[in-house]
Amino acid sequence: MSLHADEHRGDQCRVDECRACGHRVYPARLWCPACGHDEARPVAVDEGELLAWTVMPDKGRAAKPDSGSDSPNPPRSPGLADSGPVIIATVRAVPVGPVLVVRLQAPPSHIGQRLRLFERQVSGRALPWAEPLPDQTRQAEP
Repeated sequence: MSLHADEHRGDQCRVDECRACGHRVYPARLWCPACGHDEARPVAVDEGELLAWTVMPDKGRAAKPDSGSDSPNPPRSPGLADSGPVIIATVRAVPVGPVLVVRLQAPPSHIGQRLRLFERQVSGRALPWAEPLPDQTRQAEP
């Protein structure tokens, strides 16, 4: 699946949905794994639920968001993951999957946390990213 950069607005994250049965997949497949149909449409996925994450030390080799240039070494965007650890997560898009592997913009607090899904251009490709949403399930202390 290409993340359909030509068909959506802004940084909205998209996955493919089978036109026959509605099964959602990411990345794109030639045929639907649920029914075998060969046509899909892009659909927006705005939120996800955190399933797992890992933190990798940044050794200067991690992909950084770019300015959209096709240069093999595009300039880094100021303030966007310029240093520090790289956080990779497995996220289930809600209310109806699929599972995506995303880069987290900020550390999560717990498994099950809701995340906002979006896309960023990295090395000329639109890739899924996420950021934690305010926790709705825990009560604030007085």
